[in-house]
Amino acid sequence: MKSDFIMQPPHPETEWSACTGYSESAVFIEPIIDVSLRDASICTGPDHRYYLTGTTDGSSVQVWTSADLKSWTGPAAVWSLEQDGTWQKESTSPTGISAPEIRYVKGTFWVTYGLTQGGTGLLKSLSASVMGPYEDMGKMTADGQDASLFEDEDGAVYWVYSNGKIARMNEDMTGLAEIPRMVEVQPWRVAGREDHPSYIRNLQVGDYGAFLYKRDGYYYMFCADALERMGSDAVDTFVAVSQSIYGPYSRRYLALPHGGQMTLFDGPEDRLYASFTGCGSYSPVEHYPSVVAMTLEGPGFIRPTKEVILEKGAVGSLKPVADFPIRDPHISTGPDGTYYMTGTSDEPHRNFWDRNNQLHLWRSKDLKEWHHVAKVWDLSENGTWENNMYKNPCLWAPEMIYLYGTFWITYSLQGGGTGMIKSVSGHAEGPYIDMGRMTNTDIDSSLFLDEDGEVYFVWQDGKIARMKKDMTGFAEDPRKLLCSDGQRVGYEGAFIVKYKGKYILGAAEWSGDKRVDGTYDLMYATSENVYGPYTPRRLAVPHGGHGTMFIDRDGRLLSTFFGNDRTAPFRTRPGIVLLRAEEDEQGLCIAPCCE
Repeated sequence: MKSDFIMQPPHPETEWSACTGYSESAVFIEPIIDVSLRDASICTGPDHRYYLTGTTDGSSVQVWTSADLKSWTGPAAVWSLEQDGTWQKESTSPTGISAPEIRYVKGTFWVTYGLTQGGTGLLKSLSASVMGPYEDMGKMTADGQDASLFEDEDGAVYWVYSNGKIARMNEDMTGLAEIPRMVEVQPWRVAGREDHPSYIRNLQVGDYGAFLYKRDGYYYMFCADALERMGSDAVDTFVAVSQSIYGPYSRRYLALPHGGQMTLFDGPEDRLYASFTGCGSYSPVEHYPSVVAMTLEGPGFIRPTKEVILEKGAVGSLKPVADFPIRDPHISTGPDGTYYMTGTSDEPHRNFWDRNNQLHLWRSKDLKEWHHVAKVWDLSENGTWENNMYKNPCLWAPEMIYLYGTFWITYSLQGGGTGMIKSVSGHAEGPYIDMGRMTNTDIDSSLFLDEDGEVYFVWQDGKIARMKKDMTGFAEDPRKLLCSDGQRVGYEGAFIVKYKGKYILGAAEWSGDKRVDGTYDLMYATSENVYGPYTPRRLAVPHGGHGTMFIDRDGRLLSTFFGNDRTAPFRTRPGIVLLRAEEDEQGLCIAPCCE
């Protein structure tokens, strides 16, 4: 792990900076109790037992107890707003208890909480037992919610709440010894890898649910926030890191997908765990409490272990179909039914995406077992115009198609420009000849053969031009395919496939942060005509990015996958996603499904 994670934006494909990791034995996260509950909080007591609470009915603080994080007893109502409340009832508007949190500090249990109409308070157990009875320590703040306690190594205790506010408490824990201040984070302003504009403006860790943790001299400030990864309703857990409690704090990064408001605690075998409630429709345990084992990979970098799957659906549990590194994979079918895969790759098992100049092919009879065919093109050996454009050209995103009795491969160059090669033997392994430059700029080129025999060159963000019959260039001026609402379908990786009588235009787009914490998704739009108009774009494959759709020998629609964001199920390995395509009121609805 590189120690500069919190200082420099990593490329999302790098495994050392990934938020989720791949394990063959990983299993879906499951609820620990069969009770719908939000803002789950767990702490470890001095008796090595674990105590759970969270937002339930809004009228009381309820607690569950466990010795192993698996079997739980409860709930026990340890405090009631109606019976025990005092100042909390002063409001003229209806009120309720929100996000209670249990902490063990200074020899006893404490419950922090917020009120639904705003304001935070503190309860102290007078018996040193989590069951109380509890003394009401009064109102801590008139604003905010989601309160928490943090005890530093010097014994000082801090009130942490809302969206990252913090204040040291007085010695008797009856109030704050200072005016709360907001933790501010640093945005990344790096060309091509930008924070979402709202986070650059706000400079905050998140929107709610602040929680502070310290390990090895680093303070970790957690908050929940909605990033709209995959265009969804997910609420993720973000963290910013500092070596001083008041900051300055690093740029925030996503630490726990779908985690929402969480707490950290030491669990069995001295492992670090996070409470998890599951916020959003992609979560396997939406609004049910669970626990996730976490790992500190190095100074300032925390993430879930590889043991659990935190995203439901066919993509969340997707497994690679092979173990060679590849980006932008493309699969097509040869005349004998053999499947061929190509993509951005270099010498097998080498991972140099910014220096690769080779084009490799793999073949399969069943889409499961893949075998390397050959290196069919090498710019250093076969390149012509490419070497005139760039001193050390880098080859990206090749795609293969069989037409006119032979194989054709389009490709692009890092920095712009697309080309095409043709097999002169009629075989996939070539040899190939250079058909020349197709475009002077742009990347991610593809060929589409329509049912009437016309061939189209499709590239970048939906640009298209019909090819000449001899495939030496364009037979018409290029045009740009747009959705009916004026949007592009995506910003790169455009392709067209025809299925169930509809033209499907696909392309890659980032949702949320661009090339940082967002998701690299495969979007699509459909039309009755190759030139459109196309329907408004929709999400086809979360994390699918520059994958491409293809039709297998059984007539099924599938998509390639390689993983290019921090929350993908794996990164830079070939995957295949089975798709279902059904008519709905918006046209053809395409989504992943399980085989």
